[in-house]
Amino acid sequence: MPLPLALDVVSLTMGLVNVESLTGAEGPLADSVEQALRTLPHLDVERFGDTVVARSALGRAERVVVAGHLDTVPGDGEDEVLAYVEMGRLFGLGACDAKGGLAVALKVAALADTGRDATYVFWSGEEGDGESGLEALARKRPDVLRGDLAVVLEPTGAGVEVDDELGESAAVAAFASALGTEPVPATDRTAARLLAGLGTPAVTFGPGDPLLAHTREEHVPTAQLTECEHLLRTWVAG
Repeated sequence: MPLPLALDVVSLTMGLVNVESLTGAEGPLADSVEQALRTLPHLDVERFGDTVVARSALGRAERVVVAGHLDTVPGDGEDEVLAYVEMGRLFGLGACDAKGGLAVALKVAALADTGRDATYVFWSGEEGDGESGLEALARKRPDVLRGDLAVVLEPTGAGVEVDDELGESAAVAAFASALGTEPVPATDRTAARLLAGLGTPAVTFGPGDPLLAHTREEHVPTAQLTECEHLLRTWVAG
């Protein structure tokens, strides 16, 4: 079924967490994301395996690439339960890495009239050992991933991270300034590095603590979900 994009970002994150999407089995979630995006007339949607791409074509001067991965690592299988919220924290497999970020991106994708054109990329296979959907797309259709700036939605505690091998570009500095923060250096942000290699300056930004990814206590603060949605929505809206 299509995801109900009209839900608030916290409820949407819970819905995403409750759709199992282990690496190699992202198909059902990719189906739901694709169907939801196809209900938005301002977006052209394409499917590449289990990677979904949606693009606006409003004729704006700038284009941003907003990207996040669909898959999660397996849980321990012993006491997995549906997503739940407790004391301002949303718990569940993948809540932090990276379904909170996916929910933020989907909420922003629903914006019909924006000051920037946008390409939304929801890719498969990030947590596996083989070629990811993002790597396959870069190899087969690099044109789809080019823009003035890429924002990779992975957990950063709502901060803006720049891979220390990439350095800070004018586009990165402008994005961080618009969000009211300073970029901080990061390492091993492979998705951002891949996009930068295609000529698109890239940052990593999203709700959640990366140290909680792949742990039994994985969760994302609900306030960060709301904050990240507001910040990214405001920036894309221009």
